[in-house]
Amino acid sequence: MVSNHVRLLPDQFLSQIESRIALQSERLLDSEGIREMGRLVMQYVAQGGKRIRPQLAVWTFVHSAPVQQCDDVRTGDLPVAILDLATGWELFHAFLLVHDDIIDGADTRRGQPALHVTLASLDSNSPRFGQHLGIVAGDLLFTAAMEIWHELDLEPKTYRDLMRLLSRVARVTGVGQAIDILASHLPLALVDEETLMREYLYKTAAYTFEGPMLSGAILAGLSAPAQQAISTFALALGQAYQLQNDLIDLNQSSHEGSDLVQGKRTVTLIRHRNRLAVEARTRLDDRLDRIASAGPNAIALAEVLRIDLLSEMVMQPTHQLIRCLLDSASLAAQDPALPSSLRHELSLLLHNLIRVYFLGQDQMNRAAELSFRA
Repeated sequence: MVSNHVRLLPDQFLSQIESRIALQSERLLDSEGIREMGRLVMQYVAQGGKRIRPQLAVWTFVHSAPVQQCDDVRTGDLPVAILDLATGWELFHAFLLVHDDIIDGADTRRGQPALHVTLASLDSNSPRFGQHLGIVAGDLLFTAAMEIWHELDLEPKTYRDLMRLLSRVARVTGVGQAIDILASHLPLALVDEETLMREYLYKTAAYTFEGPMLSGAILAGLSAPAQQAISTFALALGQAYQLQNDLIDLNQSSHEGSDLVQGKRTVTLIRHRNRLAVEARTRLDDRLDRIASAGPNAIALAEVLRIDLLSEMVMQPTHQLIRCLLDSASLAAQDPALPSSLRHELSLLLHNLIRVYFLGQDQMNRAAELSFRA
C-alpha cells in the first residue's frame, strides 16, 4: 500500500497504479524455471513503499495535460501509457533497492527481510546464494522496467524523447552510485563537496524527481522550455531532499544502516570538517577510521560520534544549502513557459513538501541541536 505520508493522487489513481504494477510484474517476472524466485520478487515489489516515483510521473502528467484532457483524466481511468511509464519507474526503483541492500550489507528493507535474504531461503538460507540471486533479481527488475518502457505505443517524437530521458537517467544513476561507493573508500580529506553534490544530483535527484516528473511532462506534450523548467524544479528539489535525508539520518540513533556506520560521505560531514582546525580534523578522521574497522562495535562508536557532532551544530550549514535549493525550485515553479495551472500546482506541491518533509523535520533537527547546547 502507498504510505499516507506521501499521497499526491486520489485513491482511484493509486489503485490503478497498483493494479498495473501487479499485472506487469506477473507478466515479466513469472517465467518458467524461476517460478518460486519470481513469486518472491513479485511479493517484494507488491509490498511497496511510498510509490513516490509513479505518483510524481502521474501527477505531472495529469497537471500538464491540456485542460480538456486533464478534466477527462481526473474523472476516469488513466491512459495505459502513463500507467506503464509509472510502473517502469517503480520497477527501476526496486532494482536499485535490491542492489543497494546487497552493497550495504543490509538485511532488512521497509521492516521486512531484504530481498536477497528472502531469496536465500531457496537454498537452505545460504547468504552467498541469496546475494547472487539478489543481484540477478535486480537485473530482472531493471530489464522488466526497460521492456515496459520500450513497448510504449506513442507518437515517434514523444517515444524518442522518452527513451533519451530514461536512458540518461539510468546511466547517471549508475554514475551516482559509483561515486557513493568510491567516496566511502577514500579518506575524508580527499572527498570534496562538489563531488558529493554531483552524487546527490545523479543518484537521488535525477531518478527520484527529475526522471518521473519530466517523463510525465513529455507524455503530456509540454513544450521544451516548460520541460526545462520542470527539470530545474525537480533537480533542485531532489538535491534538497537528499540533504534533508542526511540530516534525518544524523538525528536518529545509530544502527547498521546509518551513514556513519556505513562510512558514507555526506555534504554535512564534509562541511563540518572544513570548518575545523587541523588538529580537530585529524581527530575526526581518526574516529571515522575506528568506526570503519570496529566490526560489531561500530554502532556504539558511531553513536558517540553522532552525539558529539550534534553538539557541534553540524546541521546549520546544510540547512542554509537546503533553503537555497528550495528557493531555486520555487523560482523554477514560476517559469512563464509553464502553463499557469501547472505553475500553481508546482508551487502548491513545493509548499506542502516543505511543510511536511522539510519544515517538520527541520524543527525536529533544530530541537535536537538545541538540546546539546552548553
